[in-house]
Amino acid sequence: MVAVVLLAACSPVPVASSSHPASRTLPGTPTSAAEVVLGPVRLSGVVVGDAKLSADPTCAASIQRFSLGGDYQGAVLTPGCVATADTPENGDHGFYPTPPPRARTAQIATPVGSATVFSNQYSECASSCYMGADEVALVTVDGMLVQIIAVTAPASGTTERNRNDLVRLLQNLRRA
Repeated sequence: MVAVVLLAACSPVPVASSSHPASRTLPGTPTSAAEVVLGPVRLSGVVVGDAKLSADPTCAASIQRFSLGGDYQGAVLTPGCVATADTPENGDHGFYPTPPPRARTAQIATPVGSATVFSNQYSECASSCYMGADEVALVTVDGMLVQIIAVTAPASGTTERNRNDLVRLLQNLRRA
């Protein structure tokens, strides 16, 4: 179970749990299907964000945002990346070269190798804080660690993601 972290700057406000609607696309994105390449892997048939998100170059040179039945972030983590230690928030969903110590993990077979999947707490804070739980997958391919996060948007009402959606996405991974 993911530990609840109380934030000193704001107190969590409960939001009704919901799944991402399958028809939702990212703001400002094209509506046609495309391909995302994340280092040694690729995903076809996704809706790609119109720009790569900025990233901490000590963990990932870039993060690609895409949609396939929900919003996702994908990155190739650099060697030496230090894991996010606190609850990530406000658009930064974190970096996980290994799952957090208390995470409940599962191994999922994918076409490119075994993926470690776990849930991780995420928050969005402005005048109030909203808590959610992202679903995270880590898969090592050709010595490179690929991180894919099924992101939540708790301030908008998406406080959790269905792990089965992430597992279905992982089944579309192919070698680049």
